[in-house]
Amino acid sequence: MSNFIEEFKKGQVGKNKGLPFGESFSALEKDLLGVQRGKMFTVAGGEKTGKTTFTDYIFVIQPYLYALENNIPVKWIYYSFEISRVNKEFDFMCYFLYHDFGVYEITLPEGITRNGQNKIQLSSSYLKGHLVDDNGNVIKVSERLLDAIKTTYSKRITPLFGEYDRNGLLIKEGLIRIRERADNPTGIYKDLIAYAKETGTLYADNYNRPISYVPKDENSYTIVVIDNIRKLVPERGWQMKQTIDKMSEYIVILKSLLNFAFVPIIHTNRGLTNIDRLSYFKSDLYPTAEDLKDSGNLGEDCDYLLTLFNPNDDKYNLKEHFGLKIKDNSGNPLFPNLKTIHLVSSRHCEFPKHYAINMFGNIKEFVKINNK
Repeated sequence: MSNFIEEFKKGQVGKNKGLPFGESFSALEKDLLGVQRGKMFTVAGGEKTGKTTFTDYIFVIQPYLYALENNIPVKWIYYSFEISRVNKEFDFMCYFLYHDFGVYEITLPEGITRNGQNKIQLSSSYLKGHLVDDNGNVIKVSERLLDAIKTTYSKRITPLFGEYDRNGLLIKEGLIRIRERADNPTGIYKDLIAYAKETGTLYADNYNRPISYVPKDENSYTIVVIDNIRKLVPERGWQMKQTIDKMSEYIVILKSLLNFAFVPIIHTNRGLTNIDRLSYFKSDLYPTAEDLKDSGNLGEDCDYLLTLFNPNDDKYNLKEHFGLKIKDNSGNPLFPNLKTIHLVSSRHCEFPKHYAINMFGNIKEFVKINNK
């Protein structure tokens, strides 16, 4: 970051607004002003609530599409400790097959069924050959889909993730640098400092401590994702809380020094099922900062804390959620793909705020709920 005058000038011409989250999250984008440089966006949620899918959608896919269209340089450092690069490539393939070619439902060859149906939904499991038909045979990818897959691989996947040989060795770098091997907070700090030296000039004081960073391209964005921060290697034998808090401390330093956007992902604990809490919040139940697993600092240090929630989960027994009727009189979900996003805390806008969305995990897509 330069100085007050330069930041003021950039703000007046809209250069501090940030990269968009996409039309499906226009309300959230209006409140947060998109993916801004120098900000920390903590994403939290319980198991299977779609934390990674949500993060990839608004912090990778949508900024990528916008940046590509508007010729904005953007790169990602993605510490993916839970999902391998190859699995993530399959996930992104599903999104772009839907986005670019409209592929969503697959009609199986005549005489072949799965669960009695001759149609299946597009998914990474289908593309990987992990689905079998009712006779126990692997469901092969349709010949009609192969050209779209080849085009998507060369047009989307390779530019994003880079090109690798059959042994997983990098041939050509993409926009996303995937780090699959877990590291400790100090290792990640050093890795990002090394990346800063590669992509710009890092100035230090007399004690060789970095004090300022000037990127080669001042219009560029760097977005750092850590999924999942609880998978960090413990620092010096520390407990989980100490390790996460140290990473949070480093993020605070690095976001100010390097002006990168940071997105740490973390689980929430199981406190939402507490009977007293269910009785108190009733239909307005959602994860708060107190629900972050193993760390309070991550919620306190961030610029924005976003939590995800599945109101349809039977253990909550919710029929409404923030005024939205989600079950019919027989207890059936009115929105089977419903997820809710909650802006729990913010240093830069009003909170809390709550957003309802349909999530289609098989194609990594989010669609607005029009009834709300």
